[in-house]
This record gives sequence, structure tokens and C-alpha cells, in this order.
Amino acid sequence: MLGRATAITAALVLCLALVAGAGTTGKIAGRVTDNSGNPLVGATVMIVGTQYGAMTDANGEYFIINLEPANYDLTANMVGMSSSTANGVMVSADLTTRMDFTLNPTTVGSTVIQVTDQRGMILRDVTSSIHVVSRDEIRTMPVAGIQDIVSRQAGATDRGGLHMRGGRSGEVAYLVDGIAQQDATTNTFNSDIPLSAVAETSVMTGAFGAEYGNAQSGVVQIITREGGNTYTGSVEFSGNDWQALGLADDWTWQANRGDAGPFAEAMINVEAAIGGPEPITSFLLPAMGLRVPADVRLFLSGEFMETGGGEEGRYQYQFNNWRTQYSGNAKLTIKPSPRTKVNFTYYVLDRTGGYPDWAWNRFETTYIDTVQGSSTYGDTLADGIDIRYGLPTRFWLNTSMGVGLTQTLSDATFMEFKLNQYISDFRYKIRDWNGGWLGENFTQADWLAYTPSRIVDTDGFYRQGASRLAWGVTRSLTSSVRFDVTSQINQQHQLKAGVEGHYYDVFDYSVDTASGGNIYMNRYHAFPNSGAIYFQDKMEYRGMVVNAGLRFDYFDPNFDEYPADPANPVVPGTTPDDPDHIVNPIEVPVKYHLSPRVGFSHPVTERDVLHFTYGHYFQMPMFNRLYYGSNYDLSGAFPLVGNPDLEPEQTVSYEVGVKHQFDDYTMIDVTGFYKDITGLVDTEKNYYTVVDSYDRYINADYGNVRGAELTLMRRPSGFFSAVASYTYQVAKGKSSSASQNYTYLWAGWVIPKRESYLDWDQRHSFNTDVSFNVPQGEGPRINGYPFLEGFGATVTFAYGSGFPYTQSSQGTASPQINGRRYPWTIDTDLKVSRTIWAGPVTMDVYCWIFNIFDRRNINSIADIAWYDADQDGDGRPDHDPGGSAHNPYVYSRPRVIRFGFGLEW
Repeated sequence: MLGRATAITAALVLCLALVAGAGTTGKIAGRVTDNSGNPLVGATVMIVGTQYGAMTDANGEYFIINLEPANYDLTANMVGMSSSTANGVMVSADLTTRMDFTLNPTTVGSTVIQVTDQRGMILRDVTSSIHVVSRDEIRTMPVAGIQDIVSRQAGATDRGGLHMRGGRSGEVAYLVDGIAQQDATTNTFNSDIPLSAVAETSVMTGAFGAEYGNAQSGVVQIITREGGNTYTGSVEFSGNDWQALGLADDWTWQANRGDAGPFAEAMINVEAAIGGPEPITSFLLPAMGLRVPADVRLFLSGEFMETGGGEEGRYQYQFNNWRTQYSGNAKLTIKPSPRTKVNFTYYVLDRTGGYPDWAWNRFETTYIDTVQGSSTYGDTLADGIDIRYGLPTRFWLNTSMGVGLTQTLSDATFMEFKLNQYISDFRYKIRDWNGGWLGENFTQADWLAYTPSRIVDTDGFYRQGASRLAWGVTRSLTSSVRFDVTSQINQQHQLKAGVEGHYYDVFDYSVDTASGGNIYMNRYHAFPNSGAIYFQDKMEYRGMVVNAGLRFDYFDPNFDEYPADPANPVVPGTTPDDPDHIVNPIEVPVKYHLSPRVGFSHPVTERDVLHFTYGHYFQMPMFNRLYYGSNYDLSGAFPLVGNPDLEPEQTVSYEVGVKHQFDDYTMIDVTGFYKDITGLVDTEKNYYTVVDSYDRYINADYGNVRGAELTLMRRPSGFFSAVASYTYQVAKGKSSSASQNYTYLWAGWVIPKRESYLDWDQRHSFNTDVSFNVPQGEGPRINGYPFLEGFGATVTFAYGSGFPYTQSSQGTASPQINGRRYPWTIDTDLKVSRTIWAGPVTMDVYCWIFNIFDRRNINSIADIAWYDADQDGDGRPDHDPGGSAHNPYVYSRPRVIRFGFGLEW
């Protein structure tokens, strides 16, 4: 194996040799012919209002690269021929939009083509499953954020996190303008980017090119908007805070004590955006006689949201699940020349929220008889104090700052350089009596001597005091650099090659005051780094498109305090603060991985395309699996430590599918897929004395997923449009989490040796969106007035078969894992809107109704033994998911009615 110095030297050489980045631009290509079909050599194709353009070659072919996702107007010209203009040509990131022109003799006159099929029903250059959602489509969807968009795609399952095609949560990479923005410790996406700032979202679920790394199951690419040459803006308000409006009794479902049922969260949301020329350099300085030799534009967006039940005030009956959040996104674009563009970006999210837990609910203080399963209720916390002294308050602060340079080197080659720093800071703490926070000035010794304020009596009853989650600070800083070169060397080959590097600063300090006097402390501060190099070729021929690439990744844990022998990790009698605590510490070696990927798209006919992909995908486990408890504090009854020497988790993915276009508006896509997953993380027990042990994360698990997806799409025609998708999937594996073995050993169960259905295995799912939208000036008329213009309605329907669960152990140490199923679920949402045009201003008024039929879908089971039991004696299980305490949190949200109002100009 290469030494660390050799690896670093090699990485630096590669950085100087090649450059890389995730794609954020697209391409337009096509052919220009005369009215007899003969190629026109030397014709020019220009994008209206820009200096972007190209000249046709000997075959009449042209291409224009490095285009931001947007709609463009194109004009084709040639001496002696009439011009032809195509309006509304849509470009998407990483994709090729084909636009052919036919020019007539000058005597015929010019032509104008209004492009109505946008990208085309079938994307012939796409070799795998990708779902592209434009800004116009987002505006009509009943979604509140990026995660809503992603979870609606075929193959996505929301079950304790987002799972893409049967993979674990955390296996999806989220990129904003080509830069990954995830919490490095948990691989979670915590950036609530205002939807008004989003130009386009692409969801890759099957396979993805070699330019994308550190993801096993999918990639979500978010492209943010830039300011235009004129000012545009929007303001939107939405909410369902019926208590504030005095309508709570009529519009909000509320549970009574001991009554199981779903809860609706009140919500207020305000969002605003503005974009256009940057005012100082565009107006103020020129007015002072100072002209800036550059085109400078700015786009700003911000959002305020308040949800849930607060610590005090009108939301007290709801679980302490209040949340207040502010977020904003800014993008400054500077173009000193037509071939040079510089982007400065900044994003911030500031969120504060309560910790929702049914055991500490304000009105549901519970005294539970653990033997008889009975309970009583009180109106205050068990110790009579305010909930602020029982549950943590949570704080999130995420920021992202970046700069990007795009330099066009020629009509066929451009490069991109990106530098970004993303910080994710998450904290939780409990108030104390003095207006501060519990444990704010504690040392490690103070925490080890701390006695939680919970009570257990001698009769088998217990009542909760303060939460066991007493204190936590998790902070990750990711500094990323990318340098990308793309070259369209000829009409058929687009080459891309490059390198990327990441430096991490991850910190965690958390305290878990478990029962039995056990205090579990986690402290680590680590500085890993990673990098990658890739090369790929996109080969586009009339009868075949091939995407082939190779990616090389390395990861350096940068950790030199790892015990050489897991059976002898620490020096007896020492503590983590002692310098000689670890026995024979060693340096963890660097990890390497090579990932080949190839995809094919073959047009069988003008309306049929066959596609196939094969790829290897590599992802390092989330950092809290590597460094959790790496100070080897083995106090407590069941200590768990991380493993900085974990190997990467790997997925080998296959996909084959066919697309058929029925007409200009309708197409179907049928795709089958298979995934073989190895190296997944779980735990193993290690004994360091005859009786003392600890658990440690290792690469021990595996799994496989197979399934098929069917998507039927109807583009807008006659005011109607629709998308319907069905997914059949079987997801099996050794375990459903990275700590399943640890949990089973704690419960006294035998660790299974065979695969079982994973917790998120959903055999059947069906989603459909049906929309009715009447454009301006169209629709039926009364006395010449189109009375339905601007009216829109979208119905969203989702069906899912039941997820698996493990029945109560019934006294056995080997229960059948996930042998039973939840009931199936149905969710139906409706959005009705009306658009009114008043000159340059557009006004929208809308109403969202979530779960319109008020169906009580079961999300979880509070007490499985209670759920499977026959409490009423009728000989059948009662299937009451709320348990003896009647927990209403087991249900999905009830019917929620939300109104909104927006202005756009």
C-alpha cells in the first residue's frame, strides 16, 4: 500500500494534471438543412440576446455548450436563406437538448418555431433514470421544499429518512450548484433552500456519471437562479395557523387526553425573492461617473417559517414540536467578458426548535405500570415543572460560502473552478433554573457524577423527569475545491476530466444520561480529508449514446490514536484524558477505491429508446461511525465506539429499461434494476477482560435490492397533464441499521445470520399527479371573456403497501425479523389556484388540502406487543398502534388546509 506521503504527492500531481466538478450546465445540439434535407455548411445558430452561438460543420451539425439551465430562443441564419427562430428551447444540467432547423430560400420568408415539447418526451442522451424538475413545474406542485420534490420520484421511500431504490438513508448526495452540501457527520441534507431560489432540480436514482462521488443510491443536483438583465421578484405568504385566526375549533383536529389520533401542525411561511442588475455597480457608480467594466447581477431570496407547538402560548397541546426558522440564499454573478463568469454564493439557515417526545408531552404526563400496561394522566410534567426543564431545545445553524469561475477557452472547451466552505452546526441542551443551560460549564467529571432528575418507584411505576439527551454539540466544516474542464472535441465526443478535494473539521461532544446511572459521553475532534479524480466520455451518435467513465477516490481518516488490538484497547486505570490511555496506538491507513461506470442509450425507432447502465459506487461511512466514542471512554453498561479504520461501503448497480413515445405528449418508461450492496456498517462485540466488553462499528453487513419502475407521463395538452409511477421493489439485507447488532445484544436477542426484509422494504408504491391548468387568454368564454383563465388544480395520490415490522419477541431470543407488515397507506392532496394578471404583475391565490380524506395512516407502532394483542377479547389482534398510553404520534398528519397568496413580477 502506498505510504501517506506518496498518496498526498500523487494527489497533488493529479490536481495539477486534471480538473473536475459536478455538471451544472447543459448543451444544445442539432442539424441545419435546406427544405430538401441537404445539410447546410456554414450556417450560424445563435442564442438570441447573447453572444453564444456556433457554425455548422460539413454535415450541417452544430453544438453550443456551457449553457445554464433555462429556456432560450435560437435563431439559425445563412446567406441566401431565410432565417428560422425557435422559441422556448429548454436546457437542463448535464443533458443535451436537440434542436434541428430547416431553412428555406429567401423568397419564402423567415419562420418561427414555438417549442412546445420543451426537452422532448424522450431524452435520447440519458442512459439511466433521471427526473428533471424545472422551476415552472415546481411552481405548480404541492410541495414545500426540496425533500418533498425528491420523495415524490419513482424509487424513493421515506421511512426514517429518504431511501433511494432500497439503499440506506444517507446514501444520496445533494449538490447545490455542483458542490456537495451535507452534514459530514451524518450525511444528511439540512439546507432548506427557498424554492424561489431554485432554477432546476435533477434527481438521479439509477446510475450517475463518474463526476459524481461519495454516493451509493442517488444524486440530487440543485441549480440556483441568477439575476437577469431586468428586475424580477416575488412575495408569497402561506399558512394554516387557525388558532391565530380564531378558527381552531372549526379547522384544526385536536386530540383529547388518552385519545389516539393524528395531530396537525400549525404553520406560517413567508418567502420573498428579487433578482436583476446589481444596483451599486449598475446604477449608483455610473451615476457618479464610475463605470464598472463588467455585467454584474444579483439574486436574493429569503424565507421565514414557524411551525408546531411552542414552549409557551397557543401551541401548548402539541408535543413540544415547535420550530422557528430563517433561511436565505444570495448569488452575485459578474461577467467581465462574454467568455468569463464569476459567481459568489452565500446560504444561511438559522433554525430553533423543541424536542418532540410523547413521554414528556405537556398534557400527557404518564404514569405507566410496566407489568399491567395501564396508565394514568396528569396535566403537568411528572415533577411539576415547565417542559423547558424536561426536554432539550435544538439549534441548527448552517452556512455555505462559495466562489465559482467559468472560463470559456474556445467554442468547444470551457473550464470551471469552484471553492466552497459548508458549515453545519447542531446543538441541543436543557434549560436550568438560573436561565442558563444544564451542563453549560460541566467538565467530564461533572457529567460522570451527574444524577438525572427521573424517578423510579418500588411498585413497578416510573415517571419521567429530564430527557436523557442532556447535552450535545455537533459541528462539521467541509472545505471543497473543484476544477473542471469540458471539451466537445467533435460532434460525437464530449470529454470531461478532473479532480476534487475535501478537507473536513468534525467535532462532537454529547452526553446521554441513560437509565441505571449510566452516563455515555462522546467526544471527538477529527480532521479527515478526501479526494477524487475522474475521466468520462459522452459519445453521441445517431444510433447510440454511450456514457463511459472511470473514477478514483481516496480517503484519509487522519487518525493516529487507534488501538492495534481491539481486545486490548486501553490501559487499565486510565481515563480518556490521560495521554497513555490507548494501548499501542497506530495510524489508520488511507483508503482507495476505483469505480468504473458505463451507460448506453440506443434509439430503436423514432419513438423507442433502450437504455442500460452498469456501475460501481463507493461511499465512506458517515463520520460519526468512524469517530464516535473514539476516545475510548468505556464507562457505562453498554459502551459503543467508532472505527476510523472502516472500509468504504460499496454498491454495484445494474439497470435496463425502455422508453416509448405514444404521441407528441405521452410517453412510458419501464425500467428494471438490481443492486448488490457490500461493506455495510454494523457492530461487533469485543471483550477486553473476561467480563468487560464494548461494541465497535465494523464492515459486516450486505444486502441486495431488485425491482422495476413504470412511469407514464402526459405533457400539458388540452389543459391537462399527468404523471403516474409504479414501483415494485424487494429490499433485503443482513440488517436495517448500523447499530442493529448492538440493539439486539442489548435486548438479549440472537444476532441473525440470514438476510431479512429491510425496515423500508415496500413491495408496491404508486404515485400520480393530475393537473388542470388554463393559460392566460384561453379556455371557455362567456361574452368573450375567458372566465377560467388562470385556474389550476392538481391532485396528488400516493399508495404504499405496508412496511415490515418484527413482532414482539414472545419470550424467544430469535424472533422472526420483519415477518409482519403494517397496513397499507393512502394519501391524497389537492391544490387549487387562481392566477390573475395585472400588467407586469401576476397574482396567485391558492388553497392546499393535505390528506383531503382525513385518512389515519399508521406511521409507527408505539408498543408492538400491545398492537398484536387481543385486548378486547374478541379473538383477534386489536392492531391499536398507540399502545397503552394512546400515543397519537403514531399516525401521519390529518387533513390540513392551507391558504396562500403570492405576487410575482
